[in-house]
Amino acid sequence: MAKRYEWVRAVPSIVWALALAVLMGLGEGVHLVPLDSLSCFPVFQDGIQAAAGQRYFLGDAWQWPLLDTRSLLAPRGASVAMTDSTPLLLLLFKPFVALLPAGFVPYRLWLVFCFLMQPVSMVLALSAAGERRFTALMSGAILALCMPFFLGRIIHLSLMGQFLLLLAFAFYFSLVRGKKWALGLTPIFLVICLLIHPILMLLASGTIAAAALTLLCRRAKAWREVACSCGAGIALVLIVSEVLGYFRYAQGAGGYGLFSMNLLSPIWPMHSDLLAFIPALHYGMETQSFEGYSYLGAGLLLLLLCDVVFCRRELLSAMWRHAGLSIFLGIMALYAVSNTGYAGPYRLWHIALSPPLADVFRASGRCFWPVGYGLLIAAVRLSRFIPRWVGGSLLIVCALLQFLDTRSLRAQAHDLWKADFPVTGVTRSLTGLIARTQQVALYPVAGCGLDLYGPDADRIMTVFRLSAEQNRPINTFYLSRPPKDFACGREKPQADQAEGTLEIYVGGLQPAANRHCQDLDGLKICPPL
Repeated sequence: MAKRYEWVRAVPSIVWALALAVLMGLGEGVHLVPLDSLSCFPVFQDGIQAAAGQRYFLGDAWQWPLLDTRSLLAPRGASVAMTDSTPLLLLLFKPFVALLPAGFVPYRLWLVFCFLMQPVSMVLALSAAGERRFTALMSGAILALCMPFFLGRIIHLSLMGQFLLLLAFAFYFSLVRGKKWALGLTPIFLVICLLIHPILMLLASGTIAAAALTLLCRRAKAWREVACSCGAGIALVLIVSEVLGYFRYAQGAGGYGLFSMNLLSPIWPMHSDLLAFIPALHYGMETQSFEGYSYLGAGLLLLLLCDVVFCRRELLSAMWRHAGLSIFLGIMALYAVSNTGYAGPYRLWHIALSPPLADVFRASGRCFWPVGYGLLIAAVRLSRFIPRWVGGSLLIVCALLQFLDTRSLRAQAHDLWKADFPVTGVTRSLTGLIARTQQVALYPVAGCGLDLYGPDADRIMTVFRLSAEQNRPINTFYLSRPPKDFACGREKPQADQAEGTLEIYVGGLQPAANRHCQDLDGLKICPPL
């Protein structure tokens, strides 16, 4: 009987861990994000933005630059990189658009893929760090899949690709250990990150570049080739960004310090099931409540506490051996807190100066993500210094606690992706009007008086959604960054209504007297003559 199962012991633990991580991530993804409809839109603003960009891009002919579609900001066009539509995904699907079902948008497949890759990438990161214990690999995978700030990011489709940060840690450890394959793949990996989301690319590139600093602190000559690989990656990213038109858009939108992380956010149990009896955190600024959400979870906090109590020397030794990574993660933690630091409702400091890239990292709370994943990897690795059976049991308990602590976050995600738009008389009428026209013109345009967060926000997003569903070009849209040559003076209604164009006015702007308009749920609808 023992010989019959010898092949099980012969298979490396990482193979079993990867196989189970795939099943676990895929099951979680399909449960939370149903795949029964691949054409319906999300019910929230950022989801509508991303899905509309995907629908327009797949429904349009190829343009140059490659990420442009003439259906956004028609007739000039705009890049779907500015609608956070996961450009890499669209480039992969576009050649096969003739084989896709009508109205297909791939964001649900992307989300399931993110859930699949989250535990897989954690296993790869731990393995690259030298971990071989099956219990540690699987516990780390569960902790990563149940990371609260991962589950809480479900409304930002591209930013669900946090598995890229875990893969960046895998690159870091591989480069520090002298793996030559990582040198050649680093530039390609950074371009892939760019084509998913620029913020993920910047965080991943910093994590990987920390390998050069670590080797330099160790006085190892290999730091030069690692630095060259990272430099080549940044150069390739800049070239691809220029070719694909990223630099045609404003590089910053201001607001650094507003969307920061509260110093208590990583340890204060917000959206926690196990620690729900603890009062909600009072933020110094309400803008910290979402972008600064960085809760680590009850399981990871317990594991970190045990490591600090029982493995202090080993923790300090690891920080010293990985000095470059420790410095980078420290900088990212400071970036996340920003130049205005709060602990709960209390402001601790305010510095008038803004750091480099402040406009790019204006939602600075996201900078804590690599710190959180770095703490997770460190916590799992340090558990090997706890006596074997105690350490293994501790990992299992912490993984279970993390899973139980995030039940409400998973329930919220499940309900969110099961929700659909109600069909009303207003939406039927608006859908019919849009279907009978060639183009939609909404006034005022975004950036020139269109309030995407005011009382008319739902009406505006309904116009965007229905226009995209009917694949009708629209003159304005909700972009993450405006074009550099954008000017409000050129975005006013024409003296005469263009042929085949449905004009829609929202807010206080009134159409010209030569239009034949009607009121529809607070919108002034002017069909073409």
